[in-house]
Amino acid sequence: MLIGRDGTIRNVFVGDATELHLPDVGRLRGGVGRFRGLRFVHTHLRGEPLTDDDLNDLALLRLDSVAMIEADEGGLPGRVEVALISPSVDGEAATVEPFRRVSARDVHALDFDFDAEIRALEDEFTRITRGAAGKTGRERALLVGVRPEDDHFDEMLELVEAAGVEVAGTIRQPRFQVHPKTIVGRGKLKETVFEGMRTRATVAIFDIDIKPAQARAFEDATGLKAIDRTQLILDIFAQRARSRDGKLQVELAQLKYSLPRLTEKDAGLSRLTGGIGGRGPGETVMEIGRRRLRERIRALEVQIEKLSKQRHLRRRRRCEDAIPILSIIGYTNAGKSTLLNALTNSEVEVADRLFMTLDPTSRRLRFPREGEVVITDTVGFLSDLPRDLVTAFRATLEELADASLLLHVVDAAADTLEAKKRAVERLLEELELAEIPRLLVLNKADKLPPERAQSLAHTHGGVAVSALKRHGLGRLIAAAEEALNPRSPLIKRYEGEPDPLAHSS
Repeated sequence: MLIGRDGTIRNVFVGDATELHLPDVGRLRGGVGRFRGLRFVHTHLRGEPLTDDDLNDLALLRLDSVAMIEADEGGLPGRVEVALISPSVDGEAATVEPFRRVSARDVHALDFDFDAEIRALEDEFTRITRGAAGKTGRERALLVGVRPEDDHFDEMLELVEAAGVEVAGTIRQPRFQVHPKTIVGRGKLKETVFEGMRTRATVAIFDIDIKPAQARAFEDATGLKAIDRTQLILDIFAQRARSRDGKLQVELAQLKYSLPRLTEKDAGLSRLTGGIGGRGPGETVMEIGRRRLRERIRALEVQIEKLSKQRHLRRRRRCEDAIPILSIIGYTNAGKSTLLNALTNSEVEVADRLFMTLDPTSRRLRFPREGEVVITDTVGFLSDLPRDLVTAFRATLEELADASLLLHVVDAAADTLEAKKRAVERLLEELELAEIPRLLVLNKADKLPPERAQSLAHTHGGVAVSALKRHGLGRLIAAAEEALNPRSPLIKRYEGEPDPLAHSS
């Protein structure tokens, strides 16, 4: 049976010695550190202690307590055992069982004041969660890692930070195995509930893309809002878009992502329109919502196409003027905007975080021999970039097609240099831009020993620079001019000069 806090029996249900199905107990009670307000009391016919299923129900349903009463052969009550969720302190959740157990030889010998225990328990959870919340005012999230790669998980941590979300805690799956219904298994669901209560998290962010049904099942089980990798990236882009073009493209990507996820649970969309006197076989509110989304998507696509044509005209004028175009590309946070600032003495906003640049920025630069060139900074690439995002930003990325040279900037000090370099190359192939000449720029070389930086440059056929300290820019300009006009290379002028990287530390 399920018993309310006032002692009222809310539900009575019957199972057998092997199985018992709990009824739907409704939504979680509101408030920090609050529990369901229901005690689950049931019998065990073989005298076994509380099982893992019992404890899972206690955690996942956030019950006040779960109690087992042994029933002997004559039907009389025997041993009793009660379990409650126990608050834990930082660092002990993985080693200490998150339950408090009380037992007695029979119900009459049980020394247990439930009212006092549950009040003290909720007060303690409230104290812990308020302390965990801090004073940042930012949304708190649990980062759930399903993919096994450590570097992928580290990148997700950076994405969460870039979104302005505070990481309340992290949970990792022991192996790459996605549960078809709830994404993670039952044990991880239980751990997620405990961590969410302990750290006052309101959101769970996954390092993979999840299906709408999986998100709903996870949310129902844990009470946490489920966000996947694509949704997180879209949120970052929405925060960073400044130009009208960028805002339109982000909105288009968000709507395309949301359309298949629109359900009857969203904003009470189960009613037919019109109310009394208006019922009939017409569109439901959900269908109207989907139709309006599609109409907005079409309108955005028209606006983006108009802006694309305007950009095409500007590019054609530049081509008529025979001005070479250099486009800076690369993995996000490789230092592309810092390089643009260093080459052109500009003040484009930079920061050590992902996707600081979203809207393309162009500056003019005078080369020693080629004369004036246009150098453009573009949005950073990312491995497994969401397809809707690539589609929405294709209008912006198509400017790369008119580039005379692509400056592919990589973080020379990154352990994942090769993987990030390949991710950019794959995206260029997807955009049919792989045939454009490229020059590899190994940025942040000041973080490496000089001989290591030069070895990487030699191995990859690139140029080692430090955009932040403005080292190696002469060799970069010379190499870019050689790539633009290989018949009379200027790079030979720099072969006898000392390498500025050799003096950096």
